[in-house]
Amino acid sequence: MLRTLWRILRRALLAILAFALFFPPLYNLVVPEHRADSINLPLPPPGSYRVFVADWGYHTSIIVEQPRGWSLGPPGKERAAYLEYSWGDRLFYMESDYQPQAVFATLVLPTSTVVYLDGWTDPPRFRGARSVYERTIDAATTRALLIELERTFRRAAGTRLAPYPPVAGYDGRFYPSYGRYFWIRDCNWWTVTRLSAAGLAGSGAGVLFSGQVSNRLHGFHRVKSDATTHET
Repeated sequence: MLRTLWRILRRALLAILAFALFFPPLYNLVVPEHRADSINLPLPPPGSYRVFVADWGYHTSIIVEQPRGWSLGPPGKERAAYLEYSWGDRLFYMESDYQPQAVFATLVLPTSTVVYLDGWTDPPRFRGARSVYERTIDAATTRALLIELERTFRRAAGTRLAPYPPVAGYDGRFYPSYGRYFWIRDCNWWTVTRLSAAGLAGSGAGVLFSGQVSNRLHGFHRVKSDATTHET
């Protein structure tokens, strides 16, 4: 009896493992990433702008210097000097649901997503990040990157949908997002893919962990913890 139950359990576990390994790549091949239509942003004033990539230990975010006079930040921080964008599974990231069934769905099933937006007054320092990478870009590249990031937000009549209510522990706001989340299209893949579209990184294919992101960046240098000097 026990041997029979073990065989049934083993077959069930193998079936679940096979599904977890093969369904996401198949879905990735068949279903293209959903994005908002192209967004019209003006060309920023000529000059140099700073862009950062922060590695928080398990996920990454993109921080962009906002052109003066623009107002892309979240409520109350619309004109922030720097904008932080990141993306992830709605249950795991925004709702902090770490129950086994939620984690399984996050990793294996195409689940709903959110984009996180915060505004900073100063250039990003570590703030608990494991590492931060920086480079300077021109006005045209800044526009291209911000358009690419803004296309993550779900929109109606060209306007972002309203953000979710504030979430404890987060200074920024979460918004409804395009795209489905699972292990082959995770937050770190998103970071590299968005930067790649603006010519700032290589392909996001195969990126799963935050530590892989730095190897795909183009022209970035690692910022030391004082945020004023840099590694050579």
